[in-house]
Amino acid sequence: MENKKIETNIIIEQIINGNKNFVQGRDNKYFEAFQNHQNPLITMVSCSDSRVQPNVIFPDATNKIFMVENIGNQILLSEGSVDYGVFHLKTPMLLILGHSDCGAIKAFMNGYSNEISSIKHDLSYFEKVGLKVDGSFDNNTVVSNVLKNIDYQIDIAVEKYNDLITNNELVVVGAYYDFKNDISSQLGNVVFVNVNGEKNIDKIKQLALFKNLTDTEKDKLIIPYYRSYRNNMNFQTDFAVQRN
Repeated sequence: MENKKIETNIIIEQIINGNKNFVQGRDNKYFEAFQNHQNPLITMVSCSDSRVQPNVIFPDATNKIFMVENIGNQILLSEGSVDYGVFHLKTPMLLILGHSDCGAIKAFMNGYSNEISSIKHDLSYFEKVGLKVDGSFDNNTVVSNVLKNIDYQIDIAVEKYNDLITNNELVVVGAYYDFKNDISSQLGNVVFVNVNGEKNIDKIKQLALFKNLTDTEKDKLIIPYYRSYRNNMNFQTDFAVQRN
């Protein structure tokens, strides 16, 4: 779908009106609570994609999420920012959030030699991930590659922040924002696929991290059929069987 051209003065009007609604919905105490410090719960490495916003997790993410964004939710592209959240702000969770229809993954799959140097630089980090490149944009392959990239970013984080993880000062979580029903039964679900490098679904379900979830919620949000995606097998058929 082509983007309709919008005059920039209309965009400014939308910014002003949006901010006005935000301010009018909050009293002074709301802002006073974080005027002199921040205390986020999560350092989140997510994609710059305009469809991926912190409100998919928290309706109001103010002072809850330390946001780090780049194309393809890559730690090493923004290493200083990630370190700031983990080491300086001491967030107890580092969340790597991949998503449906990732444009960065698709750009890499399509070949990026003709991109400008800055974009080539950022996409080149995918060379070490081991993504499948078959010249097509088959959604199954895109999903598999997005999940593989989440695993890769988790591996980097686990090695980099191993001491904090060992001392139970940090948990590294990999998640997938699914707005196409790629691996979830509900559009818009954020599902969990990797914790501190652990990819065994049964073991993940037993973690204290998820102790407040019911078994039904665990089955829905931890994705018991994720293993098929990771292996890049005929997971579309397997997924349909699991859903039924």
